[in-house]
Amino acid sequence: MEDAAISGNWLQEVLRLMGYNTSVEVLTLEASPETSSNNYWLEIKTDNLQESQIQRLTGEDGTSLDALQYLANTHLNRHFSQDASQQHTHNFYTIELNGYRSKRLTELNSLAENAVQQVRENQNEFVMKHLSAADRRYIHQLLESFPDIETHSQGREPNRHLIVKFNS
Repeated sequence: MEDAAISGNWLQEVLRLMGYNTSVEVLTLEASPETSSNNYWLEIKTDNLQESQIQRLTGEDGTSLDALQYLANTHLNRHFSQDASQQHTHNFYTIELNGYRSKRLTELNSLAENAVQQVRENQNEFVMKHLSAADRRYIHQLLESFPDIETHSQGREPNRHLIVKFNS
């Protein structure tokens, strides 16, 4: 619970320093069974924000929100060991604003379902371009539960893309 309070306070302070007078609600999602990592959903409340502020915080195609999320994950996990042999390597932080992430996750679920269907029907690779690192990570995790499907990322930013293929 301490990580939850720290993460909410950290994001609220970053937003304050950026000139936004708002609050942050923190939800703790189910921990990953493979590790003891926690998933935190940090929701920026829109009560005191104007529409133009919400748009700036979201950014074009969610780029500003992705940047805040990247900063949160980097900063808030800095105290965890980088030793891969340790079970609890880091927490996952998702930043939500005005329903953007919820809508995006619905879009990504549809994209992933379409990719699985295409790969199963054609047994050809399905390439997903123009995804943020967070979006690629989400799809990798989502498709882990399909034993006949394999995913990997390829290329370098900003042209990195996700490949979905039949697991032979």
